[in-house]
Amino acid sequence: MFYSVDPDKMKSSFSVPNDIVDKLLKFTDGNQLKVLLYILRNNGRADDIDTMSKALKIEKSDIDDCIQYWEFTGMLKHEDPSKSAEPVKFIPSIKKRAEKAEISTIPSKPSSEEIAKRIDESPEIGHLMLEAQGKLGKTIGYDGQCTLLLLHDHYGLPIEVLFMLIEYCSSVGKTNYSYIEAVGKDWGEREIDTLEKAALQISSLNNANSFWTEFAKYAGLNTPRPTLKQAEFLHRWREEWKFSSDMIFRAYDEMATYTGKLNFRYIDKVLNSWYNEGYKIIADVEEGQKKRSESPKAEKSTSYDLDEFKNRSIHGELKYERKKKE
Repeated sequence: MFYSVDPDKMKSSFSVPNDIVDKLLKFTDGNQLKVLLYILRNNGRADDIDTMSKALKIEKSDIDDCIQYWEFTGMLKHEDPSKSAEPVKFIPSIKKRAEKAEISTIPSKPSSEEIAKRIDESPEIGHLMLEAQGKLGKTIGYDGQCTLLLLHDHYGLPIEVLFMLIEYCSSVGKTNYSYIEAVGKDWGEREIDTLEKAALQISSLNNANSFWTEFAKYAGLNTPRPTLKQAEFLHRWREEWKFSSDMIFRAYDEMATYTGKLNFRYIDKVLNSWYNEGYKIIADVEEGQKKRSESPKAEKSTSYDLDEFKNRSIHGELKYERKKKE
């Protein structure tokens, strides 16, 4: 059977890349597809999450996860006019497996028969499906089985690590497969593939969730918990750079003054500058600002350039180098 679109409807249309249908559609859930179509319809703009959430009837935290998914596939990337385009960088652990097995970085979705065969071949996988069903409080159907098998076979997460991942997702009330897959991909990217690494990661996420309550109250946010990317920022600010709540709130105020909207990348840029300057308390920040105001010829590198970052903060991508293993 053949269908055609009403010509009158084609008078107002927008482009959809062929790869979305030809390569990615079978891996994509409804929310991910709705978010992508919305962004394409609005010429790539995704900065008004509140409006998008209302239009699509999707939670803002889930929208962030969906955007991260499309960034991972390479379909979406932050625009930065000041830099030339860079090739998509694949997850290191996935790239290694892809080079060895000569497989695509985007896995094929297994059929029901293939899933059944894997369960027959591996009692551990069958046990994983049953345990996940109990922890998530719902029947694990085809979508759930695909998600768990994907995280195990393609992203290399051991069964015991997947148990901990599911336990964490259940504890924060995020039992949809899109979120579970997003967390699993994040763990695969950072090679969190042992019980010890998983325990440290969950502790970090729980600490971020705990601080989020304090941060959200200060910022006037009503989302119950941070997205994965926001949790990563919070972990860096609190655990790695050891900033107090007061310092983070001061950086938030700097962001609000210069951008007028919530922008975690801007806050991160400010705190990164303070960390490099050795500022530990508010008095350090104020003293540094006083010295800069009295010395207009001070080198630009001694502080963060607010005007430059203001222009790039919304679409510019901050990159952090992974420490090389010794």
